[in-house]
Order: sequence, then structure tokens, then C-alpha cells
Amino acid sequence: MPVLTIYYDESLDEAVGAHRAAIQDGLEAMMRDVLVADPANCQVVMVAARHSSPKPVHVALQFRAKAHRTRAVVAEAMDHVASVLHVSLQCGLHIRAFDIDQASLHALDTDGPG
Repeated sequence: MPVLTIYYDESLDEAVGAHRAAIQDGLEAMMRDVLVADPANCQVVMVAARHSSPKPVHVALQFRAKAHRTRAVVAEAMDHVASVLHVSLQCGLHIRAFDIDQASLHALDTDGPG
């Protein structure tokens, strides 16, 4: 964690494919530099979807609540997300950020069978 999930209209598949590395690098840099996250825990997930929203891209940023992640820091993080995606995708965005209390976070990572 943090996890940044980008749901983009399937019509943007070509643009996402062409800019995937820049998007990944830019957003991971924001998580390290702005949210001060451990690089090993940063996750960027890009999902093609059919949208009924007026914006072709919906972004959900989830991160552990920590004292240094103030409203101003989260606003800076969302501005950075917008900058990276505007350059790459040239479209409007719907961005939401959610801090999660450690006590309410449950997680499981697996390597698969065998």
C-alpha cells in the first residue's frame, strides 16, 4: 500500500499502452516522494472499463493513514496524479483519495499453489 487504481474507458487502450511506462514511473515516484511510501509497497493498477461517467478516467488512491499524510499532502498527490495522466491520456479525470486506518486494514498476499 498505497494502491492507485486507474479505471479508464476502453477507448483509451491505445494511449494507455503507449504511455504505460511513463504513467507507472510517474505515479510510483509520487507515492515515494509525496506520500513517502516504501517503494516495495507501491502499486499501480490500470483497468480498462466501460464508463457511464462523464469523465473517461476514474482514479482511486488508497493509502494507510499516517500523521504526515495531511490534507495538503493528499491534495498534492492528487495534483500529481492529474498531471501525469493529463500528459499521457489528454482527457478529464475523476480522482478520489481514501486513507485507511491500520486497524481496519486486512491483507493477504499469496504466491499460488505448489
